[in-house]
Amino acid sequence: MTPVKSKVLVVEDELLVARDIEQQLMDLGYQPVGLATRGEQAIEMATQLHPDLVLMDIQLAGDMDGIAAAQVIRDRCALPVVFLTAYTADDVLDRAKLTEPFGYMLKPFSERELRTVLAMALYKHQAEARLLNSTRQLKALSRRVLEAQELERRRVAVELHDELGQSLTAIKINLQLSERFKDKSPADLNLENIRIVEDALQQVRRLATTLRPSMLDDLGLAPALKWMSDQSAQRSGFTVQFFHERVQARLAPDIETACFRIVQEALTNISRHAQARHVSIQLGREGDEMVLLVQDNGLGFDLLAMRERAVAGGSLGVLGMQERATLIGGQLDIQTVPGRGTTLELRCPWRGHEDKP
Repeated sequence: MTPVKSKVLVVEDELLVARDIEQQLMDLGYQPVGLATRGEQAIEMATQLHPDLVLMDIQLAGDMDGIAAAQVIRDRCALPVVFLTAYTADDVLDRAKLTEPFGYMLKPFSERELRTVLAMALYKHQAEARLLNSTRQLKALSRRVLEAQELERRRVAVELHDELGQSLTAIKINLQLSERFKDKSPADLNLENIRIVEDALQQVRRLATTLRPSMLDDLGLAPALKWMSDQSAQRSGFTVQFFHERVQARLAPDIETACFRIVQEALTNISRHAQARHVSIQLGREGDEMVLLVQDNGLGFDLLAMRERAVAGGSLGVLGMQERATLIGGQLDIQTVPGRGTTLELRCPWRGHEDKP
């Protein structure tokens, strides 16, 4: 596959110099996408052509010089700008620095200088773009985590009030009746109290298991995943096959928790959206890596659109799973095509229960 050439917009009002720069760019493997001779024209072309970088002469004919044009391009298009100039006056440099340029070259310059400055400018811009994207994802994740915490607290509060609260209220009423009718046999009321207490204990156990199953702490990841697989199959109607091999030893607690929550989120998404008939979960070890696979034969989804919605503050699902994978030093790969199901693969360094991160 031929590598994609970076596109460069040249802004230079001396045509002979501009053509020479374009030729040097092509010799270096770049693609000149346009030539502007005035600041206003440079802004228009940058907006329309979406180059990867702008080579901007500071001294331009017309009312707008290169520094003013660069500021507009930076604000409007967020494109990296490299200045070209034959002048080194302090006031010019001070104005240029305010636009946060990605490079500054004095005319005349060599092809080697051009190659170095452009390569560093593009690298810096890509690094800034990755950092900005990571920051947006982190903000979105933090916001959604807080929302998820509040939803979970609200759910627990409702269950405590509606279910456990009703049971305790019933016991209180029965005790009051026992006090009022002391001359009558309390056997029936005691039996009713026992039944209500048993129901309340079941509700407490179910609530505790939902928050964090004790099986994960007591028996480890494989039994907990098997239990969760069976529970999901019963609730959702699809079949679940769970395979595990070479995972007899306990994994580090943070890995077990992350894997459990990732599978939990995956099964929740499958149940809600995939319309799958069959799900396969595999847990194993390959060399020094733990490998976890979750596959379904459901509808699949548009992964790129899902990530964009997550960054914009939508569903926490995919972003949350990827963040959990990152926290244990792992990598989460999701392969999905609309109409063809989804495969989720998590790989992370193998760490035993007693190993330190």
